[in-house]
Amino acid sequence: MTSTSFSQLKAFQKTGFLKLSNVIDVKKITHLRGQFWHEVNNKFDISLSNPSTWFRNSSNPVGGSGAKRLNGMGPMMRDLKASGKFDAIEEMMQSAIDPIFSDYTLRPLDLWYSLLSFPGSETKWNVPYKSWHNDEPIVVGDSNPWSLFVFLLLDDVSVDMGATVVVSGSHRRAEQLAERIASPDQEAAIKAFDSVNSGLIDDPKNTRLLTTDNLLEPLTQEDPWMKALVTESTPEQRIKQFVQEGGTFNGIEQKVVSLTGSAGDIIILNPRCLHSTSANVSRLPRQVIRLDFRRSV
Repeated sequence: MTSTSFSQLKAFQKTGFLKLSNVIDVKKITHLRGQFWHEVNNKFDISLSNPSTWFRNSSNPVGGSGAKRLNGMGPMMRDLKASGKFDAIEEMMQSAIDPIFSDYTLRPLDLWYSLLSFPGSETKWNVPYKSWHNDEPIVVGDSNPWSLFVFLLLDDVSVDMGATVVVSGSHRRAEQLAERIASPDQEAAIKAFDSVNSGLIDDPKNTRLLTTDNLLEPLTQEDPWMKALVTESTPEQRIKQFVQEGGTFNGIEQKVVSLTGSAGDIIILNPRCLHSTSANVSRLPRQVIRLDFRRSV
């Protein structure tokens, strides 16, 4: 492992996320974005360059006031994957992450996810107080996640475009909590994640887990900063407290960070981190797709 890869790994282990710049060159990104929107236009009659088409169908895009998503993107993404149009991009992403996570093998799963979101009705960006969650159980004694979420930015993504927000260091807070309250005999929870943890659990009956449903409440009960995070307050208060100032609990620094970047960047996220969606107030679609990489022995 090079010194650069080592420092990148340490940064990821500390914060739970890592941005790698210019992984996919502009020409390839432009081509991929064109293919993506060609399919969106064919399936949904929506054109990126014609905003009047974005909400022509009153039942799609769907969502709340913060941002709207296209319903029914799964089949389109499966078709794009099956066509081989993502293959070269996957290889470039694999080559970028392998040197950093060289202690184990990572392999892409079969499905890409579209995180395309359109503007909602909100006009002022705020740190969300709802929908904070993690997507993978916390395993006592195994700090390496079963999988990695890798976001590919198809365009420049700024905070006001509704970028995914993450609480930096929250996976480490979750590990501290799991050490104290996680229970064994979680075979059902392990089985629910068969697609990513197969072969990684030697003794399911005695593996101690903190499930995704049981993380947020105890965190908010013991940490006033976390409690405030899930309590509604003004944008000015929330941006100051959570983005600018952050907090510290049990020696771990916490701050809300927006996963922003430029077209062609990739952002690697530990799915055990607390994260959420934020409002797209930019009046532009947020063009991001996600590929999950499974860890294997």
